[in-house]
Amino acid sequence: MKIVADENMPALALFAPLGEVVPRAGRGLTQADLADADVLLVRSVTRVDAALLADTPVRFVGSATIGTDHVDLPWLAGAGIRFAHAPGCNAMAVAEYVLQVVLDWACEQGRALADLSVGVVGVGNAGGRVQRLLAAAGCRVRCCDPPRAAAGDTIAGDTIDGGWVSLDEALACDVVTLHVPLTGQGRHATRHLLGVAALSQLGQGQLLINSSRGPVIDNTALLARLASGGPAVVLDVWEQEPEVPLALFARVRRGSPHIAGYSVEGRTRGSLMVYQALCEHLGVRPAESSEVVPAVMRWDADIAGAADVLALLRHRWDLRDTHAALAAVVEGGECEAGFDRLRRTFPRRHEVAGVVVHGGVAASWQPLLVELGVMMA
Repeated sequence: MKIVADENMPALALFAPLGEVVPRAGRGLTQADLADADVLLVRSVTRVDAALLADTPVRFVGSATIGTDHVDLPWLAGAGIRFAHAPGCNAMAVAEYVLQVVLDWACEQGRALADLSVGVVGVGNAGGRVQRLLAAAGCRVRCCDPPRAAAGDTIAGDTIDGGWVSLDEALACDVVTLHVPLTGQGRHATRHLLGVAALSQLGQGQLLINSSRGPVIDNTALLARLASGGPAVVLDVWEQEPEVPLALFARVRRGSPHIAGYSVEGRTRGSLMVYQALCEHLGVRPAESSEVVPAVMRWDADIAGAADVLALLRHRWDLRDTHAALAAVVEGGECEAGFDRLRRTFPRRHEVAGVVVHGGVAASWQPLLVELGVMMA
């Protein structure tokens, strides 16, 4: 069996006992690359549809990602091709990204987390984890998820600030963070969810974060809004990525190359989930594998305030370094190649779970550390 895989997928050695694994650049995959392939393993940069797979022998597609907007699911189903992905695999990595952004902004503004309201738009795996972390940090969290609200779902036992809120109510919060899938049709379509009208509601003193999909925000409208003021903005995703407009990048507080979920643990979970699905498809027993083991680290400083938590997060990975690397790429005019190079060479970033704090921990910060999986000696 021949398995063509995105070269950026971790733990590809898992698949070696199942067949020949052929790594390829995910963004440049062509039908010719799959002429004799049985299995295709991708990430979000590969568009999987009839143009790629028609007239190929591929019968299983696995995407080591939480989203599926890059995959033509109806076409795969009609062609009899099995599909699997990895919902929730990098939820904690995304939540830690958002937490670092919020702490960084709050510390710079001199604002206590307990005084901040946060609108979480999209409360699935990643948004739900963000909700729990920021609530544990003392923020007043308001959750907006119209599909879940319409279905009668509850929010973590329906204990968060009165239940579901509208998009307008979420946009009135101090912090707005987006965690929706990208959908272009239907009652709850999210493409350009934040267009001219929605962006006009955001102003100075607010923080907007997008770590979901680039086209959820109309980037042209966002640039126009920022040219006349507007909120502080942090973008991990861009509407035309790998292109990052220099004019827009120059106005964001922080920018990164679609790596919010790029923790070692999150990416490995994604590969494991796809591997297990492929084994099920083939009717073979998966190799013995345990859960992803946290990277243990000793932390000897006290945790007494927001700045201390921020320092702990930055010790694992510092968003400022990634912003500087993307700035060099964008300002150097090599965005398309550089964007993918930054993703391919992204440093090993571990989640905070596994850290053991040997300093003192203020009672007010203990719930957040527990939610993060941090141990207190």
